[in-house]
Amino acid sequence: MFRKVLTIFVVAILCISYLGGCKKTSSETEAEQDVVKTEAEYKAEAEKEINEENMAEELEKLEKQIEQEISEEP
Repeated sequence: MFRKVLTIFVVAILCISYLGGCKKTSSETEAEQDVVKTEAEYKAEAEKEINEENMAEELEKLEKQIEQEISEEP
């Protein structure tokens, strides 16, 4: 009899802790969402940042970033 009561008690505690731990607040879910830019947004941003004076520098930055990403691949 004691074993049955103890088992029910343990199962109840586990269920309560499981249900209590699964809830997420709305602020957590909003913070976890990634902001994804569209192609048009990337293009507009690039047009603002890149001009004829700094075009060579920006190209070098991109080449270095690509080389670094390639070297990091397994």
